[in-house]
Amino acid sequence: MKKPNFQAWLQQKVSDDPEVILAGKLEYLRLYLTDAMREIRNKAGLTQAQLAEKLGVQQAAVSKLESALKEHELESVLHYLHALGADLLVAVKKGDELYQASDNEGVLLVDVPNVVFQKALAANMSVREYVRVAVEKFSSEDDGLRTALVKLLESDDSVAVKVRARLGSRTIQEIAVELEKCLSILEEEYRIFAVKNVLVGNVPVVESNRGASNEIDEIELLYLAEELLEKLADLLGKYK
Repeated sequence: MKKPNFQAWLQQKVSDDPEVILAGKLEYLRLYLTDAMREIRNKAGLTQAQLAEKLGVQQAAVSKLESALKEHELESVLHYLHALGADLLVAVKKGDELYQASDNEGVLLVDVPNVVFQKALAANMSVREYVRVAVEKFSSEDDGLRTALVKLLESDDSVAVKVRARLGSRTIQEIAVELEKCLSILEEEYRIFAVKNVLVGNVPVVESNRGASNEIDEIELLYLAEELLEKLADLLGKYK
């Protein structure tokens, strides 16, 4: 059975009466909620009677909770879900602001742009599945770039050898993290000086400070930064 779409209903502008809209919201909330509750119970392999026994109530009480035609008390719903090892996630939305009212570790409620809905539809996927796959893809690409940076810095490449000579007490992994930050800088000029600052090792990347110790050959350092940035650009092109 296809789930009702409240947003589609709302866009039909059935009524401008706030009370009618509120009634529609309540109806759709009960439909979504009770559908999810029944699905979770069924996946747990429990009948209404078995769940009622766990809750210490009559089967009729469980049946009432799973009915979209009945009023629902928040406490009763939470007890129902808790018995099934489930949580209720809640968010409050006003305009472009979204406030998560439930504190569940590892779960974030977000306002998904319309373009994501369209892409999910085109991919014949649910929005949740599309976002999950996109996040996994982004994470794997991010890890891939970091790994490639480390491999480059550990290689016998002439630029990598020069960079390692400037590591000081820093590890290759630490340098890779800082260089990855440099790649997020859009302006090419600032990106070069950010890389140079990483090579100097005593100026945070975010400051893009052009100053360096008088003991360092500025020209040589800048050339090395440019050479390294070319290598980084090649790597970045492979992970876009």
